[in-house]
Amino acid sequence: MQTRVVVITTLVVGTMAGPLAAQDTVFFPATDRIAIRALNSIPTVDVAPGVHVHTIVGATGSVSLGEFDSAAVAPLHHHTREQTDVGLTGNSDVTIGDRIESLRPGTGMIIPPDVPHSIANHRRGVATVLEFHTVRRPDLVPPRPTMSFPVAPAAAATPRRPLVVSMEGGSGSLLTGQTCMMRSRRVRRPVDVHPDSTETELFVFVASGAIRLRGEARGEILPAGTLIIVPARVRHVEIAPAGAEANLVEFRVTPR
Repeated sequence: MQTRVVVITTLVVGTMAGPLAAQDTVFFPATDRIAIRALNSIPTVDVAPGVHVHTIVGATGSVSLGEFDSAAVAPLHHHTREQTDVGLTGNSDVTIGDRIESLRPGTGMIIPPDVPHSIANHRRGVATVLEFHTVRRPDLVPPRPTMSFPVAPAAAATPRRPLVVSMEGGSGSLLTGQTCMMRSRRVRRPVDVHPDSTETELFVFVASGAIRLRGEARGEILPAGTLIIVPARVRHVEIAPAGAEANLVEFRVTPR
C-alpha cells in the first residue's frame, strides 16, 4: 500500500488575529498566514460511488479536487450560489440544465446560480476536476457535519451563452461571475499574484509545472497539484517558475 504524505506548510505574514487565525489543520488553513497544501494528498470523502473529493476549506470559499472513476456520476442538483469547475485530466461530461458540455483539460466554466448541474465520467480511466465553491464546505471533509445550503424552489433555465471556455494561453483567461473570479495564468517569469490586500482570500492552484514562492525560507519547489491559500490582507505574493514555465489557476469570492 502506498503511503500518502499530507504537506502542511505555512508562511507567517503577521501577528495572530485571534483563535480562528491560530488554527492550522489539514482541512482548515489559518487565516493569518499563507498556507500550502498538496491537494491530492488531502484525505478524501466519497460524495457518490466512484467520486472521491479532496477539499480545503478557507475563510470564505473552498476548493475541491474531484476524482471520477470510470462510470462515476455526481448527483444532479442546484443551489443559489455560483461555482466554478476546471478540467484537469480526462474528459468529463457536465450536465448543465438542458444540455451537456464537455469539460476537457484546460477548460473551465462558471455555473450560474440555480441551474441544475452534474459531472460524469463516461470514459475509461480516472478524470479529475478542480472545483471552487463560493461558500465554506465543512461538509466535504471528515467527519462531514450535516449542513444545508440555500436552494431555489424551482431550477433556473439554462443560459443560452457558451459556458465552457478555454483557460489556456498567454497571460490567461479571466472569468468573472456575480460572486466569483477565476483566472488562468502561464508563468514564465516572477509574477505578483496578490499585489494588494483584498476582501477575500485568494486560492492559487499549480495546474502544471513547478513554482517557487517568494519568502519560503527553504526555497522549496512546489510541484503541480499544490494549492496555495493567500489571506485577504496579505500584500505582494510573488510566484516564479521553477522551470521554463508553470500554469496557475486562481479563484476568489468577489463580494457583491
